[in-house]
Amino acid sequence: MTPDRWTSGDAELTSALRALYAAPADDGYWNALEARILAHVARGEVSLSWWSELAEMARPGLVAAAGLILAASMALAHSRQLEVTNAYASVISPAPSSIEPATRAASVGDGDAAVHFLISR
Repeated sequence: MTPDRWTSGDAELTSALRALYAAPADDGYWNALEARILAHVARGEVSLSWWSELAEMARPGLVAAAGLILAASMALAHSRQLEVTNAYASVISPAPSSIEPATRAASVGDGDAAVHFLISR
């Protein structure tokens, strides 16, 4: 960023953040840090590898995957049930309008109108 883009509020914020995140000036901090690091190295502890961390997450990961598979299966079964219900309803639905049977009955004879009406239901 160029310096001309800074406003007075940004400069104050920047100086406050620099003060907050500045390295400790005390030599005691650095000496204690060095002593802790050297003590850890001297103990010779084997550090865990990245794959050992993955092994610890395997069980929760498998449980989460099983839960997702179960949820997806339930959603699939629900959508299939809705499809079946809609297909059944479209086949068994009543006549589209009440005017249509009357026009059919008028075009067919008296005895045939009753039979046609019963068959269309």
